[in-house]
Amino acid sequence: MIADLRALEPPQLESFTNSLVEQVVAAVTDKIPHLESSLAVAELTVALHYVLNTPEDVLVWDVGHQGYIHKALTGRMEELVNMREPGGLSGFLKRDESPYDFFGAGHASTSISALAGVCLADQVSGKSRQRVAVIGDGSLTGGQSFEALNHLGSLGADALVIINDNEGSIDATIGALHHQQSYGTYVQSLGWQYTFLEQGNDVRALVEALQHVLAQPGPQTLHIKTKRPDLSPPKSYKPGTTFQWWAAETMGVVLEKNLDIQLLSPAMFAGSGFGPLRELYPNRLIDTGINEAHTVSTAAGIVAAGGKAWVHIYSTFLQRAFDQLIHDVALQHLPVVFLVDRAGVVGSDGPTHHGVFDGDFLMNIPGATVWNPRNGNELQGMLLEAAARALEGPLFIRYPKSRTEGGTPKDFVAYEWMQKSEGSSLWLSTGALSDLIKKGQNHLHLGQNWPFSADFSSILSNFEEIHVFEESTGFGGLAGAVSALMAELDHPGKCITHKLPLEFIEHGPRLELLREHGFNNFL
Repeated sequence: MIADLRALEPPQLESFTNSLVEQVVAAVTDKIPHLESSLAVAELTVALHYVLNTPEDVLVWDVGHQGYIHKALTGRMEELVNMREPGGLSGFLKRDESPYDFFGAGHASTSISALAGVCLADQVSGKSRQRVAVIGDGSLTGGQSFEALNHLGSLGADALVIINDNEGSIDATIGALHHQQSYGTYVQSLGWQYTFLEQGNDVRALVEALQHVLAQPGPQTLHIKTKRPDLSPPKSYKPGTTFQWWAAETMGVVLEKNLDIQLLSPAMFAGSGFGPLRELYPNRLIDTGINEAHTVSTAAGIVAAGGKAWVHIYSTFLQRAFDQLIHDVALQHLPVVFLVDRAGVVGSDGPTHHGVFDGDFLMNIPGATVWNPRNGNELQGMLLEAAARALEGPLFIRYPKSRTEGGTPKDFVAYEWMQKSEGSSLWLSTGALSDLIKKGQNHLHLGQNWPFSADFSSILSNFEEIHVFEESTGFGGLAGAVSALMAELDHPGKCITHKLPLEFIEHGPRLELLREHGFNNFL
């Protein structure tokens, strides 16, 4: 299709783009918000591949939400129908999927840094080619984009950054840069030339603008205004069906009873059920933009000033704020409550979004408390307990992207016997796995994953064989802590670990992925 595109005359580009859009819309039935983002840059995508000699020229897309038209153009049109399904295309760009996918990404604000790396590599090798990154206005709220603009602007290399300004990502774009529309002043202060194009959905205007800026030496920016179509049905928060719904429902109760609690999120409120609460508590639900490190340090500042701060954040994005968790929160003994959404296998979003790493690293932070509810009832109880308890350090409440029951908040307990008998084998599980795995003769669910309760050692001493089940990867986590405790106690029994493998797990239905990666005999 690329060859067909490049054989066209400019007057033919509009009809080509319209036909391409129709085919993509017909093929994509899943993840409509990502499709909307891709359609907003349909004309830009066509213009870029028309003007550039990709894949020899470098084209980097930020996040990958904008990549559906790109995938279709680069030989994957027929595969779009199976995108995000087992064995099908990724919903994001992947280097091993196509040579046209120069740099993969499942999160925001990384594209300009990657572009800087290309420029530095080409300086050493002497390679001459076009180098372009496309970044959305929402992604520019991330601090890494500033760091990259600041650095690359000082190198003097020929590079083009396209700012795709459609006034939103998953949530509406926030911040002074966007509200004041000061992009030109901003990038020019960092050493970049600035060009603005209002007609960001006019493919011929884009071709002319691209040809002009690419002919200019040094660091260039092209700021375009685009419009994202609205293909999504009205958001429906079906009562009582998911962990996300029960988290939002209970958070409403918490906010009503605790007027001093502020809830922060790095641009994830709308994607996780908290949207309605923003209307009820507009001054207490604070969207900080796509900048996790800033979000966590801001929450720490609120608590240091005598306030109460909770942070809603996806597990996979919490990784971006690991340093702030340690230095700004835990080291200062600040009781910030974290609602860690999408903990565990997330399904069709795939390896960039599976929340399988924080379960290990959170247990290695001094003073941290980690809770993993097995269902909506326990999640409700945990949120209510967190609001009532006098905490001495950070508390992490981890819950998966999964269906669950709820409606009857369960009083908080550190552990709960799911089944108990006279056998010598203990099944020890935590989180939603406790409701999924088949019941052993003795099955203990840990709602509090860390630290262990005072009587946990005596419980272990009653069993000769201890099976530990957790929905995470790595050599630490719950299984590592149980093994260490048994060694400390000189426990003569065996600890048998059941975890996800130490590898990046592809996309697919959550339960299927759990069965394929270590839990098939137990679900």
